[in-house]
Amino acid sequence: MKNERPNKRKGGTEWNHSESLRVQIALEYLDGDFSQVQIERKYGLSPNTVYRFVSWYKSNHNHLMPEAVNVAEELPFSAKERRELKKRLALSELKVAVLEKVIAIANEEYGTDLKKKAATK
Repeated sequence: MKNERPNKRKGGTEWNHSESLRVQIALEYLDGDFSQVQIERKYGLSPNTVYRFVSWYKSNHNHLMPEAVNVAEELPFSAKERRELKKRLALSELKVAVLEKVIAIANEEYGTDLKKKAATK
C-alpha cells in the first residue's frame, strides 16, 4: 500500500470503519448495482462517505485490481439492460412455477401424470 498507516486518513485522523468494510463498500459501489445513496442508506453512512471510500480504495488498492478487470465494461449489456434481463428471468421463473402448479392440480383432478412422456405410458 502507498499509505504507511492504513488506519489513518490523509490528515492523520483515524477511520471510523474497518478496512475490510471500506473495501467491501467501495467494491459494491464500483460493481455498479447500487447507487451511492442506496449504499449509504444500507450501511447507515453519512453523505459522500461512499465516494471517500472509493477514492481511498483506488489510491490504496489499485495495484490489486488492474484496469482491464472492469467487468462492467467487458459485458455487452448496460446496467439498465441487465436489470431488465433480471426482471424477465424472474418473471419466467414465476411462470414456470405457476405452470408446474397447474400440472400438479390437473394430475390430482384427472388422476394422470402429465409430466410423464406419452411414449412411456
